[in-house]
Amino acid sequence: MHARVLRRLLIILLALTGIALLWNQFGMTSTMVIDARSPYAAEALDDRANDGGRSVATVTRTGGSLGMDCELRPGYEWAFCELRLEFAKAPHGIDLSRYDSMRLWVTATGPEAQQRVRIYVRNFDPAYSKVGVAESEKVDQLIYEPSAYPQGYEVPLSRFTVSQWWIDEHPMTLDLEAPDFRNATQIAFSTGPKVEPGPHTIRVQRIELTGKLISTATFRLGIIVVWMLSVFGYLVVDSLLKRNQLRLSAASQNSLQRLNESLRLETRSLAEIARTDPLTGALNRKGLADELMRIVRLGEGQTFPMTLVFIDIDHFKRINDTRGHDTGDQVIRGLAQLVRSAVQRDDLFARWGGEEFLLVFRDTPGAKGRVIAERLRERIATATWPGDLRVTCSFGVSEWHRGEDLNDGIKRADEAMYRAKQEGRDRVEIELDTRPTPESQPA
Repeated sequence: MHARVLRRLLIILLALTGIALLWNQFGMTSTMVIDARSPYAAEALDDRANDGGRSVATVTRTGGSLGMDCELRPGYEWAFCELRLEFAKAPHGIDLSRYDSMRLWVTATGPEAQQRVRIYVRNFDPAYSKVGVAESEKVDQLIYEPSAYPQGYEVPLSRFTVSQWWIDEHPMTLDLEAPDFRNATQIAFSTGPKVEPGPHTIRVQRIELTGKLISTATFRLGIIVVWMLSVFGYLVVDSLLKRNQLRLSAASQNSLQRLNESLRLETRSLAEIARTDPLTGALNRKGLADELMRIVRLGEGQTFPMTLVFIDIDHFKRINDTRGHDTGDQVIRGLAQLVRSAVQRDDLFARWGGEEFLLVFRDTPGAKGRVIAERLRERIATATWPGDLRVTCSFGVSEWHRGEDLNDGIKRADEAMYRAKQEGRDRVEIELDTRPTPESQPA
């Protein structure tokens, strides 16, 4: 089932990838049209602003086309006329870099046998341009003969080059010498190089800039990213499914094991073997005894003296009688969680019975154990309890020495706890055995 679903998803993804690549190759085209109806201001320029310049250029609009009539006269060394369309005022412009090619429907007439036209695209960039200085805008140019392309001339923008005279006047690093169309402010049509004096005309019927909405390289990179994310997602889902299968398998095995245990043992035997209290998760008496026997038998580190701390919840019967046993159980569970979070992992914690608990600190004298018990008492008294209860505990502290019977140490802790009850509750009392104990005697 899993493999069949994967195959279907793979086929769907392959089909979508093919459709997307075809769409990007043969469609997904963005077009910008410039003609006489475009909202860009048209201006005619000539060489009269230069020394000796006498040429005269005027803007004309005839038959839906935009044009320039020029009377080119000798005088200025590089006589010229120019038709300029302004996209925006510097430093603003339009981004033409998203287009790949330009298609031109332009006608030009003049005295030359081969009438050529210069096309300029001026670009503003703060890296090399200054506001108010038109000459600082980079000049990307193309020179061609319109009469050779009556059906229109399509040229990639990559065929444009930066005018050499502009590079000579604005020396800069190589990375800034390349053509730039990211912030074009103007497009202009000028008479060609080495033109002869006389009447010249340039007519612009239409300009089309075309490009992909998303470049082919970017689109293909996106396809690769989608495939990588799909493979990654499949691996994640497959891992989760396998992990879930393993968990279900483990759960089934655990159920079988528990069933086998239930069949082999009686409920009474299970209760005797259990080492933890089901309500709090703390050790029960048997579990505590087993741990103490293991510690003493293995002699883990510095074991003695041990501090025994009895904890008894004050007025617990009143809580059960007035708030109910469910609230009482919540208090017992909350107390167990609070104590476990406040002591070290190596300390032993057991529910002794009812509302009584026993803490065992290894390698801890009674005085230090009393300090720990005092901190616990304060935390319990200031903690938040169900139903806005105020819960306090009475503590009894004693030492258990090597060679001493455990029951004697527990009895002293119990007596200290009852003394705390008699002295007003919510307090810590300590009962120490001052009799010397031979260190060589086993516990």
